[in-house]
Amino acid sequence: MLLKNTSIQNRFLITFFANFIRSAISFATGMLLARWLGPDDYGRMAFLLASFLAFKQFIDLSSSSAFFTFISEKQRSKKFITYFWYWVLIQFFLSISIVYIILPDNILSLLWKDESKNIVLLALIATFMQNSVWQIANQIAEAQRETYKIQVTSVLLSVVHISVITLLWLSNHLALYAIFIAIIIEWSIASFIASRWYKPFSETFSENNDHEDNISNIFSKYWIYCLPFIPYAFVSSAHDFIDRWMLQHWSGPSEQAYFSVAQQFSIISLLATTSILKIFWKEIAEANNRNNAKKIKEIYQKTTKMLFFVVAFISGLTIPWSNEVIALFLGPEYKNATITLMIMFLYPIHQSIGQIISSYFYAIKKIKVYVYLTICFLTINIIVSYFLLAPQNLIIPGLGLGSQGLALKMVMTQFISVNIMSIYIAKINQWKFEWKNQLYMISITVIFNLIIVTAIKYFLPYDKIYQIILGTFIYTLSISILIKKYPELIDLTKEEIDHYYGKFSKLFTSK
Repeated sequence: MLLKNTSIQNRFLITFFANFIRSAISFATGMLLARWLGPDDYGRMAFLLASFLAFKQFIDLSSSSAFFTFISEKQRSKKFITYFWYWVLIQFFLSISIVYIILPDNILSLLWKDESKNIVLLALIATFMQNSVWQIANQIAEAQRETYKIQVTSVLLSVVHISVITLLWLSNHLALYAIFIAIIIEWSIASFIASRWYKPFSETFSENNDHEDNISNIFSKYWIYCLPFIPYAFVSSAHDFIDRWMLQHWSGPSEQAYFSVAQQFSIISLLATTSILKIFWKEIAEANNRNNAKKIKEIYQKTTKMLFFVVAFISGLTIPWSNEVIALFLGPEYKNATITLMIMFLYPIHQSIGQIISSYFYAIKKIKVYVYLTICFLTINIIVSYFLLAPQNLIIPGLGLGSQGLALKMVMTQFISVNIMSIYIAKINQWKFEWKNQLYMISITVIFNLIIVTAIKYFLPYDKIYQIILGTFIYTLSISILIKKYPELIDLTKEEIDHYYGKFSKLFTSK
């Protein structure tokens, strides 16, 4: 079982608490930027970063996923690692060439809504350093089980970034170009430091692997793995870019800002998922390499059930307080984001399982089916996005729902696609598809807490803070009692649940 192994459990706990601290700091940074920049400038920044995240998918062609899978299976030579860094360098210069040299100015203006060429370039480099270079360094560390070092560094980076942003604001220099330059410098330094750490690791790589790692063998491995992702990379990056472009073009930067802040809040619910994801990927890849079908089943089923519960619990806790959350964190400028936020709080419930499913397919290297299914879903998603976002005065009219429409599309399509893929995985492995578990979890978290909060607001019309504290206490206590009585809901035995409750109780009874 994934979390019964002490080493895995320790790595998960380290990653979870580090992610919790880093996510809290990153969340605070995002909220401060949203307040200090205002909806228009914050929406511009969000669109630039989101668009280049989509572009990164296209230029990467899932090579980083292949890289992590390969180094997770077994130890690789220094040459294997070095060649991949060369490929990353090629991606970097190719990206700059496409955006800064090849694209005509009129196309650049159309794609990025009249942003200056320099701002667009800075956004590209910032996204590349943070989401490509640093993520690869992170992967190498996790594949060598150096979880502690990489998580401590990530937390320190978050502290540095919020400090820099605050200094820029205090000195009246907070602007998009300054933010992007700060990101470039911060993540460049971190990546350089990380690369220095990894040099000794290469000496431990088995020399027996070195003869496999000539350029033709390495290229062949990546080509076989990544070939199915070429159409997927195109459709996926086009989908992500078109979604945000339509929102920016038809609804404006303010609606882009509303969606972006709602998305940041929803990511909180995915904290446990992001903490376990690379560990899950590593262990599934290793078990698959050893043909251990029993272990794969145990890891997959326990992880999906527990994560679904954790994410549903957090989403259920936050949804009824969406209006209060906006008022507390963002102020009146973002009051129109309330409905978008409420919808987006539902998104992580199935997104958590979606991430586990994609990691499962990557780890076992069954790429083609995953790619074909995902391309179908993404193509349908683009059509749905158009009808929800397009204004009513176009030749083919839409509903013009802005950020609410994009949030609604993400929740609906995620629910459908995740369940279809879950059914497929259960069928090919001859596992039981437990659809009732989803219904139970959503009912006892989201719906249950909506009832609790509605009752509290009606019968106890006191200060909002007291309402939130009381509601959270009643909800958490009720769910805890329920899980203790029915631990099978999260795939635990009574002995396991008693063990965890005992550990938790010691935190309050130890002297």
